[in-house]
Amino acid sequence: MRGPGVVAAIGMWGPWAALGLAAAGCDASDAPASVHPVDQPKPPAPTRSNAAAAVPDPDDLPPTAPDLPPDQRAIQVVGGIERTVDADLARERGLVLVDLSDEWSPAVLHDGTASDGAALPNRYRTVFVGLANDRTDGDGQPLGPGEKNYLELYGIPPSLSVLRERFITDVKRICDREVDVAKLAAVPHIETRGITTEKKEHAAHAARGARLRAAQAARGTETLEALAAAEPRFAKDVNTYVRFEAEQAAFAEVEKRLVCEGLLDAGVHRAGRYDGPMRKAVVAFQQKHAVLDHADLNRPTLDAMSKPLLANDFAALRRVITERAIHAGGILEDGTAPSAPASRGGGGRAPVTYLGVDGQPHAVPDLAGQATDATMARLGLRAPEDAVAFFRRHGKADFAGARGLRVAVRFAPLPEYYSAHMDLSAEIDRGDVWYDFPFDPDGERQPQPRERYPSFTLFVNWRGERVPLIRWRTTVGGWRTELAVDGDEYYRYKISDVGPRVWRHVVAAPVWIPPDSSPLGGMIKEKRINGAFVKVTNYDETGPGYLSAYGLVAAIHVKQGRGPTGPTFHDNGIRTHGSFDYMSLRGRFSHGCHRLYNNLALRLFTFVVQHRKTKTMGTVALGVKRSFWHTGEVYEMRLPAKGFYYELDPPLPVETLEGMVKGAQKAPITGYVRKPGVAYQASQPPPPSTDPEAKAGGTDGAP
Repeated sequence: MRGPGVVAAIGMWGPWAALGLAAAGCDASDAPASVHPVDQPKPPAPTRSNAAAAVPDPDDLPPTAPDLPPDQRAIQVVGGIERTVDADLARERGLVLVDLSDEWSPAVLHDGTASDGAALPNRYRTVFVGLANDRTDGDGQPLGPGEKNYLELYGIPPSLSVLRERFITDVKRICDREVDVAKLAAVPHIETRGITTEKKEHAAHAARGARLRAAQAARGTETLEALAAAEPRFAKDVNTYVRFEAEQAAFAEVEKRLVCEGLLDAGVHRAGRYDGPMRKAVVAFQQKHAVLDHADLNRPTLDAMSKPLLANDFAALRRVITERAIHAGGILEDGTAPSAPASRGGGGRAPVTYLGVDGQPHAVPDLAGQATDATMARLGLRAPEDAVAFFRRHGKADFAGARGLRVAVRFAPLPEYYSAHMDLSAEIDRGDVWYDFPFDPDGERQPQPRERYPSFTLFVNWRGERVPLIRWRTTVGGWRTELAVDGDEYYRYKISDVGPRVWRHVVAAPVWIPPDSSPLGGMIKEKRINGAFVKVTNYDETGPGYLSAYGLVAAIHVKQGRGPTGPTFHDNGIRTHGSFDYMSLRGRFSHGCHRLYNNLALRLFTFVVQHRKTKTMGTVALGVKRSFWHTGEVYEMRLPAKGFYYELDPPLPVETLEGMVKGAQKAPITGYVRKPGVAYQASQPPPPSTDPEAKAGGTDGAP
């Protein structure tokens, strides 16, 4: 298992029933075929209801000649038969070709072409593809035997070949049927503890049980519940004991499930304890199945463990198809556009609309959901058993290469506001904002509740309307710790710039330059090389990469002005960018930047680049070289490039709203504030830096 962290739950799974497939245990040939019957139950006798299903499919393309070159092929499932069709003919008919190949990556990571026709390679694309295929790690080094990259929420979904391996392996397993899901459902969560605390809690539980059994015997009650009813003073202990027992019973089912999936080696794990191997296995499970639980055993994880193996695999397949379909269609709308309250007395929310050329309001559609449904249907993927049959028909060779498998699909018509160059703008609402210092003099955190969290909205300006396309949760600045020039740490309010700005540059695989004040320990990591762990320079945070401070793609906020020779652009160190710290997107603060899940950032900025007049600049040189001394060793950091740049012409307007300021403090505190309970040598904190480099983004953005 590679890749720290866990991923957000996007729970989708279809109906599943035991099919007796495990006994077959067969694998598909790697040789591609042109026509495949789709495995499905024998159809019932014709009835009026399924007579409609016999209506001719208007997008049914004729099978191709066997000698059609591979790069001109696509597939379709029509009438229960998978066939190979002509990709060029599919395009002529207005169908979309959804790329299922193992070489897929979002277009913003593709190679580009300069204005003079010169090739502009995007070097990170190779790393992205290697990660998606479980071939390499974030440094481009080969994975060890059995290691996996579970990186969906980091913006890198698994390839179809990786999912194929899951399905072919999991269909042979029947161990998940031995998991008692009733025991998993009986508890809201299973409390997890550190080794020392866990040992104490188990000892306390044993002592509590001995006391309760002695009291039960003395009073002659049949059950502990009867004891609590007869003697209320025992009620608290009984409830604690019963809850602990239920959690332990559920924990045993968790262990079964993790062993079943091959994620936990029972030989190195101490049964009943949340030890290191168990914690690692739980994280791997959460990563594999897109569960946001951060190594804890809460309801989302327990629910996922209650589902059949193939049901979870099918949900993963749908998520992967979603990303492929969105990028293939050049679409963004996913049903998150803000809606207005319904009319008085109606309840609910009214869908957001735009005024069409016909003078009528039309709903902003969920194009992402529609495209996913259409692609799954055209592939004949209705349930997990359909996916098993699909992957048995198609060996790994079918997904290999840049012209691997593609499916020809009819997507819903694009709304009228779509064009090659869309008049887009963005807005960041900071939501509820507290400037008050969050601690009292004794160091007790003061409540600062928020009802409205920061949000990011992309609009298209259409026929005098500002039509919202998506709205996603984001982050804004807040109180953070910072190392001052006197060597001490203080609190400082890291504000997000309020007011109008523009995005002039979008940067794929961006690089963050750590300031000189960065702690040296964070610039070193341990890595296994040739079977041994060694300390090396840590490029995870600098990037390029999914763990970098800027994620996989970023847009630079700049203030546009007017100078004697033309427009001027001032970079104050603020970005909208992807983030590996997915847990922070649920309510925590940033150092001023506006973070998005990496996969959403890739969707957003691919859409922006595709629907704006854009100049591809390619890789912009940086040339930073820094040597530093740490624990007796000299390390060297080399950052040769800033990232792969696109220039928007004209720049895209983006405005950050002030939000609703709560509390007594109505303006941000600009200086350092001492940490409560910390003894400082200086009588007064030093003045903080006002340079943009002290902001989250630094000043490394503009080429």
